[in-house]
Amino acid sequence: MAVKASVVYLTKNGGELFKESLQAVLSQQADFEYEVVAIDSGSTDGTLEMLQAHPVVLHRIEPKDFNFGRTRDYGFEVAHGEIVVVISQDSVPVGSDWLANLVAPFDDPQVAVVQAMDVLPDWSDEQLFFWEKVRKFYYTRDCKMWMENNNNIGLSFTCCAIRRSVWARHPLGTVEMSEDKVFQQRVAAGGHKIVFQDKARSAHTHMYSVTSLAKRCENEGLGWRNVGVHYGFSDMIADMTDAEIWQTLRDGLAKSEVKRMAEVLFPFIRPFFIYKGNRFTRSYVK
Repeated sequence: MAVKASVVYLTKNGGELFKESLQAVLSQQADFEYEVVAIDSGSTDGTLEMLQAHPVVLHRIEPKDFNFGRTRDYGFEVAHGEIVVVISQDSVPVGSDWLANLVAPFDDPQVAVVQAMDVLPDWSDEQLFFWEKVRKFYYTRDCKMWMENNNNIGLSFTCCAIRRSVWARHPLGTVEMSEDKVFQQRVAAGGHKIVFQDKARSAHTHMYSVTSLAKRCENEGLGWRNVGVHYGFSDMIADMTDAEIWQTLRDGLAKSEVKRMAEVLFPFIRPFFIYKGNRFTRSYVK
């Protein structure tokens, strides 16, 4: 039986979360053949050994050769399925029907891309970043502009599926950041259909220090510039003074839910570094 879907990971030192993700993917119940492909760019923490111990098609590249756009293209190129499922190494599918639900919308030949639903892991509050827990991490105007102009869908390579023939017509090439939004823009411009599938859920989150939060937001700003989203000084000031965000922060402090310096400074850090990345940063901040 021909492979219908290829689940493609980009891996590097995935740790325990990747182990959990891979086990969930390999445990899927589907009435079609699927394969798992990993493009590893220099793991040293046991990720390679784990991949080699499971039925995974492994390809390795040098760390210096990694680029979000080019490496995604490579993963799609070596995949055999007509549907390519993109998932982050720290994103864990929920349920054994995740893959079947994600692939199901492609029965409609007009569907080119299916976006999965991102949910929080079933962890304690101590393990969750406050602004992700209250679902306000992406409150800033850059995100709102994108969603308003794209049918309220923000394509994320954290977890989605793509018709391989559509990617072949719209390869990514060299993209340093936000290659998912670059791809969404190209697919939409080509008149292809992108749908949201809330039955396919994947658990995903991040914890941030002040430094890692600043880098993340600066790179987001850089990524928005790649797709023509302009985040100006007035946008930054408006987001820094957003009354709803400050009320959320006060409530979180009052309930002792905000405990980390990155959570306290978030209403300043996110707007400032998105602005910096969007207007001044020229390359990905590592």
